[in-house]
Amino acid sequence: MHTLWPVIGLIIGVLVVSGLSLRWGLPAPILLLVVGFAVSFIPGVPAYDVDPEVVLFVLLPPLLYAAAVDSGVVAIRRLISPIVRLAFGMVLISAFAVAFVLQWVIPQVPFAAALALGAIVAPPDAVAAVAVGRRVGLPRGVMTILEGESLLNDATSLITLRVSIAALAAGSFAWAQAIGQFAWAVVGGALAGLALGWVISLARRNTHSALTATSLSLITPFAAYLIGEEIHASGVLTVVVAGLFLGFRAPTDVPAQVRLTEGATWSTLRYVLEGAVFAIIGLQLWEIVDDLDVSASHTIMAIVAVLLTVLLIRPIWVFLSFAVWRITHLGRRVTGPIPAAKPLVIVSWAGMRGVVSLAAAQTLPLATPYRSLLLTCTVAVIVGTLVLQGLSLPWVIRKVNLPGDPEAEIEAERELARTEATAAITQRIEEVAAEGRFPPEGMAMMRRWANMRDPRTWQDPQDGRLLHIRAKSQAWRREIVKIQRGVFVQLRNDGRLSEEVLRELQLELDLEEALIEGRSTDFDRGGDLTQASMLRATPEPD
Repeated sequence: MHTLWPVIGLIIGVLVVSGLSLRWGLPAPILLLVVGFAVSFIPGVPAYDVDPEVVLFVLLPPLLYAAAVDSGVVAIRRLISPIVRLAFGMVLISAFAVAFVLQWVIPQVPFAAALALGAIVAPPDAVAAVAVGRRVGLPRGVMTILEGESLLNDATSLITLRVSIAALAAGSFAWAQAIGQFAWAVVGGALAGLALGWVISLARRNTHSALTATSLSLITPFAAYLIGEEIHASGVLTVVVAGLFLGFRAPTDVPAQVRLTEGATWSTLRYVLEGAVFAIIGLQLWEIVDDLDVSASHTIMAIVAVLLTVLLIRPIWVFLSFAVWRITHLGRRVTGPIPAAKPLVIVSWAGMRGVVSLAAAQTLPLATPYRSLLLTCTVAVIVGTLVLQGLSLPWVIRKVNLPGDPEAEIEAERELARTEATAAITQRIEEVAAEGRFPPEGMAMMRRWANMRDPRTWQDPQDGRLLHIRAKSQAWRREIVKIQRGVFVQLRNDGRLSEEVLRELQLELDLEEALIEGRSTDFDRGGDLTQASMLRATPEPD
């Protein structure tokens, strides 16, 4: 059988099962695991033994990069304190707690191997929590904390995993060396990510081909990961920081067509890769369990102990760290939102594990002691948290009954953005009118469009006197799009517009700009756009 057929079959299976999960209203990750496990018993189905290096260098970088690009840097910066406590503090505490518990249950497991399992199952995946939160109306601040935590805790987890694997290879755990490695991995990875992000941003600003820019974005996560590893820092953190930087710069770095092409490309790639990781684990599940080198009773004890530790350590850390934070900030002036007890309940229960844990488990070297047990515990934790926490989280959110209306907040942001944009457009119209370079009929059309935002006002005029206005209107519409985009980006930078609403409004502008460019091409072919533009170019903000 040709080596490509298993890959094609895997992708087709992921698409079919993911489509069925939407139709049946079931969680796609769980369904992919179950179907993959069932398919593995069919005679003739190839063994999907994925090399850990493939997972580490091929699957993880694009998944982490795509999540980073979609994150809101401004919102994360405002809530950086709780995010750091969760992304760094909770992951390390969870990793060591799992390691001690596993060694207590099965003492013969080396501590480095137990810590590797702790690092693997420590980071929650916010994809499921955010999906549930959007459906039931979770407040935006809580959503930002979960998303920011999920983005940064992956780096903490994988750095800890790398240190553990190095300790396994060395045969002992050198604490001073491990701490030094961890510190350089964080600092070096962040600096490398910023440097690469700046270079790629500069290249993107000088690239006007959608295909070229999209191709550049596709190689960025792999280049970032390799650079981080080459300097012996964290390739994961390099990818994440570069993605955050480029995602923040995207509205002003590249033209509309590039963003539209990149958005469609990355959405498809992320959809397939996330599904493929779950399906591969399902396909390997029986082989993992069959290779267990401990008794069934010890396996069950390890699974129960690790799962309970993962479920309990998060609420303990969330409330304890918040209590310490409140005590240390008594009498100080605190800026930014301060979490209260009700949001903490939701954050403490939104600990579902997902794609990163699955992928990280695959990176364990084949010679790792008790590797099958560690993989089995990983799968059990992922399935257990998805079922126990994922299915009960909507009930918890309803019981907590947080104040506020997220949909109303989103609509208020949309209204704010459109109001500010209309004011900027009106100001520009009056500047053009004062210059006296446009006929009164044209000025009336512009004012009417600014008030109505009705594209029909730009359609064919009814008399020949306005024919040349129609030809010049394409340049005017381009400037209006630039004005609106500049207003939206500035509102985002000021913290008055969320990244979610910015992406929504930016998509509308990108589609409008693409339509303008298409009509401009038609006009050029008909000879209607031969007159010079009436307007000066309006620069976009940094």
